[in-house]
Amino acid sequence: MNSCLNKMENPSVSIGSSVVLHVAVMAIVVAAAQFIWISNACAVRPFVTDDARTVYKGQLVTESYGGITMAQGEKPAIEARSLQGLGITDRLELTAGGFGLTYRDNQARPLDMLIQPKYVIHSSLGMIPSLSASAATLFPLSGNRQHWDGYVMAQLSWFLFTPDPETDPYDNNLSIHFNLGTKYRYDAGPATFQSKLYWAAGFEVITPMTREIRFLGEVFNGDPFGFEEKFPAFQTGFRWYRTPNMQLDMVLRGIRNTTEDVRFVAGGGGLPEEWNYTIQFGFRYLIDLFR
Repeated sequence: MNSCLNKMENPSVSIGSSVVLHVAVMAIVVAAAQFIWISNACAVRPFVTDDARTVYKGQLVTESYGGITMAQGEKPAIEARSLQGLGITDRLELTAGGFGLTYRDNQARPLDMLIQPKYVIHSSLGMIPSLSASAATLFPLSGNRQHWDGYVMAQLSWFLFTPDPETDPYDNNLSIHFNLGTKYRYDAGPATFQSKLYWAAGFEVITPMTREIRFLGEVFNGDPFGFEEKFPAFQTGFRWYRTPNMQLDMVLRGIRNTTEDVRFVAGGGGLPEEWNYTIQFGFRYLIDLFR
């Protein structure tokens, strides 16, 4: 997914061998699951721009990603996160989780939890776009726990140039996505509320090598998970549809450090107006749990 949800003012928590062991066990379990279930795949973190789709009714999806953030003159920061979603109906999906941490200078901080319902208003292929809407709340687990962040947005997607009507209709040559909404912060201390415009635009296109490998790119005014983040920010990379139910991502992300909170989200490094860059790897898996 991609950005850290932490805020300032959190005492550091030292990471121990037991945490490392639990993370390793979870990674092994998730990786082993690929040999058991078969389904379909669509958009995934760490890319930020969301598409106007949901998983099918009864499907369980897990999205896990991690990366290294680098800023000039600072030590690298490591982040790992996992999100889980369930198709309640063919139009309604509920995503929850955000289990993860950031690690820098021998210190670890937990990431905030996420709850997000998403509903497909209109589903279409070709020049007529699909439309969906989502809303989310982030539950603070560290940093300033009086800051409750969230967002509300609409997703617009064009799924173009499907080569064979007998295949998955979403196995198209080009997808274009646009997100528009607002992200907000409620400060429980002084009981104040802030909001700002959120937008993102991205695309996914097949490569000359194979249909299984796609090139993706996007620009956005900050990750919706990070209230302080704003434009300019970008991500670009490749997506590999390893099997119909599993995909892997490799991403380069860039964002300009404009405030102390943004630099904290980026791992704590960098000076104002400097860019920091993140290399991330993502893994998505779909399970026909109740389908």
